[in-house]
Amino acid sequence: MRTVEVSDALQEYLDKLVPKRDAVLARMEEEAHREGIPIVDPHEGQLLYLLVKIAGAKRILELGTATGYSGIWLLRATDGGTLTSYEMDPERARRARANFAEAGFGDKALVLEENAKDGLEKLDARFDVCFIDLLNSFRSEDITKRVVELCLERLDGGALLMADNALRQGEVLKPTNQQARNVAFYNEFVAKHPRLESVVIPIRDGLSVARVKD
Repeated sequence: MRTVEVSDALQEYLDKLVPKRDAVLARMEEEAHREGIPIVDPHEGQLLYLLVKIAGAKRILELGTATGYSGIWLLRATDGGTLTSYEMDPERARRARANFAEAGFGDKALVLEENAKDGLEKLDARFDVCFIDLLNSFRSEDITKRVVELCLERLDGGALLMADNALRQGEVLKPTNQQARNVAFYNEFVAKHPRLESVVIPIRDGLSVARVKD
């Protein structure tokens, strides 16, 4: 079967099928593209929203807040749920809090300015969804593995474990740098984990989606 290559024109077509964003998300998209802030973009944002909605999730854990774009998509899918998110950059954390407040989630989003691994080791909470947006930032495969284990310790059966940048622009085929090795390790670790059933969706730079077995 021939694989359809997603050209710029085809991606534009797909993006036009995503519901029009409100003023908050539209502004954040413009700021991110202008300033080079990494965000999931609307097509993937809508997918995250649908997955969380289908799962009926209420408690979201996010590693890598940036300015809160993906967090808003995730929160909107929970119908009154909560988000706990880690962001080490103080300025981005400040902007994220402001964006959450403007989107009506000021009392629902907790942005913690801390290293995600260190923070998770102290966090005593349960979650229905974990979204990892830091695969490109971990210093080693050992840290990547530890973070996944910490996330799984806080997820019950039926919960979702998701990670962005699961393809790293194809570098996972022949990883030659630490970031690519982290991503390749994550994909294999999740695929073979006895508690998980998973798939990598080739949307944008790849979205890994795994469900914790009951």
